[in-house]
Amino acid sequence: MPQVGAVIFDCYGTLIDVRTDESKPEIYRFLSAYLQYYGISIDEESLKSGLQRERERFLKNRDELCPDVDLEVVFGNILRKEGRFDRFLTESCCRLFRLLSRERLQLFPDVVHVLREMKAHGYPLAMVSDAQKVFTPEECRMLGLHRFFEHVVLSTQYGFRKPDPRLHLIACSLLRVEPGYAVYIGDDAQRDVRGAKEAGLATILVDRGARVLFRETDVKPDLCVKGLWEAWDWIRGRS
Repeated sequence: MPQVGAVIFDCYGTLIDVRTDESKPEIYRFLSAYLQYYGISIDEESLKSGLQRERERFLKNRDELCPDVDLEVVFGNILRKEGRFDRFLTESCCRLFRLLSRERLQLFPDVVHVLREMKAHGYPLAMVSDAQKVFTPEECRMLGLHRFFEHVVLSTQYGFRKPDPRLHLIACSLLRVEPGYAVYIGDDAQRDVRGAKEAGLATILVDRGARVLFRETDVKPDLCVKGLWEAWDWIRGRS
């Protein structure tokens, strides 16, 4: 392949070690209680079922092959039905929902060291992630990732998710690099590798051991690694 001109990363599962559980009853109990401060009386079961209905309605109305749910729109529609739409309240509900469902949020041990090396060697860096624009930038900031990336492309900014190759092409355009000179690093063979390869990028699959079935797929990355140091060695070898 040509010399590497830019590196683009997936976020969750590749850089950020995250685990969430949106089925926990306390999520909806606390959200229901929180909304009472704003004069909204909606019980936890109605809130839970309402979120599911609005998610399904959102996806049904999207004219995309790979649509992604925008949590802000979902919560905004619920608040409108309750007669109290407010942008701040919508954002705070989304972030509280995320916080209550979150069980783990931390960087993988190799992330900061490898990103520092890439930046020190002058590689432009971007992020392409299936993620919510209402809280992902803040989570990246909390974990210190924001200082490494020139551009962050999130699925909910555009309404479609990976493996739609357009997200990778958007990132390449922002970085002003041809796809053939960019490398995409992700942890999901179907979502990350498939879309990036269709867009013309080289691909590296990070298999941290959490999902062994990634190797059993018809989509083959250019390289499969156990961590980011191996990916960095491969990229540096093509400089």
